Amino acid sequence: MRRQLGFNLIEVMIALVVISIGLLGLAALQMTSLQQNQSAYFRSQATLFAYDIADRMRANQTQADAGAYYVVSGATESNCINYSGSASGCTAAQMASHDIAEWQAAIAAELPEGGGRVCRSDLTGDAVEAPDCEADNSNNPTVVYVWWNDDKSASGATTQLTVSVEL
Repeated sequence: MRRQLGFNLIEVMIALVVISIGLLGLAALQMTSLQQNQSAYFRSQATLFAYDIADRMRANQTQADAGAYYVVSGATESNCINYSGSASGCTAAQMASHDIAEWQAAIAAELPEGGGRVCRSDLTGDAVEAPDCEADNSNNPTVVYVWWNDDKSASGATTQLTVSVEL
């Protein structure tokens, strides 16, 4: 009678293959979870940015009503804000320019390929990174657009958050 040798070794090898496949599945699940967590973080940041500029506009209501915050790009920060504590004041128009420039710079720094725009819109015909802003200060609501690249693949898809605000 001949003894069979190596049967336990085959069982151990099969168990190792099954365990390694399970560990690969867990690693893939962890990677997907991290990507989704990053996407949720970006969406949260975009929401905070949208409400930040809405609050700034509410604090400077006269300039918001005049359309001073509806700047596409190129807003410049005013030098009228002195952080040393000495009293120097900004005009409402300078503050609006400062607010929008600081807001756009913060979006660009925090969100990948991020950008933002505030305008009046009827919310029809909007495209990502190209909001359909109405040319007039009509009765359309004030809308805050924030967009960023949230795609992990090479296609470069852009995500946009749109918030309509009452001032």
